[in-house]
Amino acid sequence: ERQPSNIPAHMLDLRHEIATSIGVSESALPFIGELIEVKPDEADWQGAIERVLHGFALSLLVDERHYSALSNHINSRHLGQRLVYYRTGQVDRQQAQPVGLDSMILRLTIKECNESEWLTRELRRRFDYACVDSIQSFRRADRALTREGQIKHSKTRHEKDDRRSVGDRRNWVLGFNN
Repeated sequence: ERQPSNIPAHMLDLRHEIATSIGVSESALPFIGELIEVKPDEADWQGAIERVLHGFALSLLVDERHYSALSNHINSRHLGQRLVYYRTGQVDRQQAQPVGLDSMILRLTIKECNESEWLTRELRRRFDYACVDSIQSFRRADRALTREGQIKHSKTRHEKDDRRSVGDRRNWVLGFNN
């Protein structure tokens, strides 16, 4: 109830501390997971998409205006945990490659915000995975994802992390509202 985001409390506490220390609002430092959600009609893909985007979703976005203060602050203290952040002031204006009709990207909604353009380009560049219905299609694709949570990152790197069920919502981090 305190926080409408699905981001874990320890990450939210870290953001609060950083924002307070550098004199910006917490909303100026959004977590990627707060800006992306799986479209409601694609709910059967949610668990698998959460697996692909989990680490990326727990990253902070920092605008160019706050980059220097944030990087100085983080460097000057021991965080006690892992933090990844992206500097979003520079948008790559290079023409984005078109995504396939089965792309995971098309199953997502990106929140309208200052970082939308940067986030859209980054998702297209890094996470254009084909959502496939068969293991045969999975094997043929360059990068793919099954509903069961198996991920093909490249022709050689594959991953299936079944430490938790693909449908276990307790670790999901995407969404505009919990």
